[in-house]
Amino acid sequence: MIQQRYVVANAKDVIKTIEMEKIPAPQLIISSPPYFDLLNYNNNKQQVGYGQKSYNDYLDVLCKVFQDCYDISTADATFWLVVDTFKKNKEVKLFPFDIVSKLKENSKKTWILRDIIIWDKGKNLPWNHKGNFKNQHEYILFFTKGDNFKFKVDRVREILDLKKWWKTYPERYNPDGKAPSNVWSFTTPIRGWGNSKQNHLCPFPFPLVEKIISLCTDEDDWILDPFAGSGSVLAMANEMQRNSVGLDVNKAYKKRFEDEVLVGVKKYWQKRVKELEEAKLLFANFKETNNKLRKLKVASNICEYLNKVNKHEFVYYTKDKSKNNVEITVLQNGTAPKVDLDNEELSQLIRQSKISAKVIIETDSKFTEKLNEAKAYKYKFNKFFSYTSTCKMQNVLESESKFEFMYSDIAIKIRND
Repeated sequence: MIQQRYVVANAKDVIKTIEMEKIPAPQLIISSPPYFDLLNYNNNKQQVGYGQKSYNDYLDVLCKVFQDCYDISTADATFWLVVDTFKKNKEVKLFPFDIVSKLKENSKKTWILRDIIIWDKGKNLPWNHKGNFKNQHEYILFFTKGDNFKFKVDRVREILDLKKWWKTYPERYNPDGKAPSNVWSFTTPIRGWGNSKQNHLCPFPFPLVEKIISLCTDEDDWILDPFAGSGSVLAMANEMQRNSVGLDVNKAYKKRFEDEVLVGVKKYWQKRVKELEEAKLLFANFKETNNKLRKLKVASNICEYLNKVNKHEFVYYTKDKSKNNVEITVLQNGTAPKVDLDNEELSQLIRQSKISAKVIIETDSKFTEKLNEAKAYKYKFNKFFSYTSTCKMQNVLESESKFEFMYSDIAIKIRND
């Protein structure tokens, strides 16, 4: 049974709290700490940041919490820290990078910074002043405990924002979709998590938490947030069948979590489950389409190359043989073509497309005998992503425009826009 624990406790006591609650070692830590003394969370005397004497003392306390998380986590654990720079006495504090430096300074064996993601929040605070731009982003620091960490990138691939030339350069796109970049766009909730207003100053949007959980955990894994706040991490983990534990010193936040966030996440996840089911079909269709495009592009390039080196035009029929194989039949048309594909540009395309192409030369009679009744899709060589019409191969030889097209049993029609 999936467990969800929101514990009113201090992040500085994370090891003691985990032991008292009998929580197994977490595989994932997601959190965002208080920003030094910029915000006062309900005047709680135990809070980290506000009321501390110096920025350096604050960093020491904060990094001690993160090191404790390191010590109690599994060997394959990852740590995702959402942080930003801030100004103090008119000077920018490089807070994210100070954390990294302090961790290394204080501990010989600590978190390894793997990457930095820019979180584009879409919206920003509606004010700025001299020397300040409106702040619309935060940093997400991605740490690992070692080299053997969970990173399920195929779960978060994308296909909805493909560039307009994806159909003409299919070999440049993974059939499973685009791997995520290091810029993520998620809008911060401005109306809370359900029908309520926002009661926490820095809530995590559910889609952001979902993405991290999908990347670095499996069902039944444990997730820890030492600065739980609104509890978005715990709420999302529960819907995704992960165990979770969060700590926060503010009792009011736990109440809001129970009354508002848990209600909001259920509404989000009900809608999201339907979207994920629909996405499965979209990804399956994209994978099939990408494979067809690769085959047709390789075939059309081979056909054009053979026309060029032989200084002669031929009739070509491309047949889909298997997952990554295509067969190209060349009709002699009174002249036997020289089939030499030793061309660096063509070879590079074939390698990049991961398509194996076999070229067969046939006489007129054998060609007619084999493909007499075959239905064919007509493609212009430079427009392999969309057939122009259909025909029967028995009529091709009588056509005056027979050399202007490549014929295939592969059907694909994508709008050219």
